[in-house]
Amino acid sequence: MDQNRRLRDMAKDWMTVLMMLGLALPVGAVARERCTWPEAMPVRALVLVGEVHGTVETPALVGELACAASADGTAVTVALEISAQEQPRLDTYLVSAGTPAARAAVLAGPFWTRSTQDGRSSTAMLALLERLRRLNADGRRITVIAVDEERIGARDVGMAEHITRAVQPGRRVIALLGNVHASQRLGRPNLPDYAPAGYLLRGLAPLGVRVGAHGGAAWVCAPVCGVRAFGNQRVGDASVGYAAGDRAQSGYDGYYTVPVYTASLPAVGTVGQAAGQSPALR
Repeated sequence: MDQNRRLRDMAKDWMTVLMMLGLALPVGAVARERCTWPEAMPVRALVLVGEVHGTVETPALVGELACAASADGTAVTVALEISAQEQPRLDTYLVSAGTPAARAAVLAGPFWTRSTQDGRSSTAMLALLERLRRLNADGRRITVIAVDEERIGARDVGMAEHITRAVQPGRRVIALLGNVHASQRLGRPNLPDYAPAGYLLRGLAPLGVRVGAHGGAAWVCAPVCGVRAFGNQRVGDASVGYAAGDRAQSGYDGYYTVPVYTASLPAVGTVGQAAGQSPALR
C-alpha cells in the first residue's frame, strides 16, 4: 500500500469514529458540547475506569465523564494507560488546532507505531484525545497524563504514582486503565500477591467503574492481536448504564454497561501489525 493511500484510509477511519462519537464538526467550528454525568454514578475526586482494550465505547464514556466533570469550570485530569514517553506529544496536541499535521505529529510517537498494537493505541483513543482537545478549545480546563512507565514487573506501581501526583484539591481525575489494573482487589488467579494500580490507590477512596457490554467485538491481544468477538460481558444489574457493585468481591464499586462493544482498530493502521503479545503478559 502506497503512503498516500494509507493516509487516505487513516483519515477515513478517523472521521468514521468521530461521527460514531458525535464529534464531527464543520471545518473551523468550535465544540460546545452538552454532556451529563451518568445517572446514579457517584461523584468522586478520583474515578478509575476499567476497560477491555480496543473498543469504541469505553474511550467515548471517558470523554463524556471528562466533559461533564469540567462543565462547571472544575479542572480535570484524564489519565491514560499510554507510555509516559508520549507526554510531550500529548501536551502539544492538547493545545494545537487539531490539524492533520498535529494529528500526524502525535501519532508519530513510538507508542502509536510500535509493532505490537493493542487497543490502547486505537482510533477511539485518538478520538478521545481530539474530544479533550476540543473541550479545551471551548474553555475547559482539561489535562491528559500518560501513566504507563512500562516498568517490567512494576507497571502498576508506576501508574499509581502518576495518578497519585495528579490528585489535588479542587481537581478531579478520571483514569482509563485495563480492567486488571483498575481493580481495587488484591490478587488475581495464580497471582495472589498481585497488587493492581487500583489497589495501590485505595487510600485515595477512588470510585472504581468496570465497563461491560451485552456482546460485540474488540481489538485485543490475547495473546495474538486482532478483532475478537465477545459474548455477553454484562457486569452489573442495569441493562444499560451504571449500577452499584460489591467492591470486596469484584474490585469495583460499580459497573457501567453499554449495549455492545464495537472494535476500534489501531490508529496507525494494521498492515504488518496484526500479531504480537499482550502487554499483560510482559
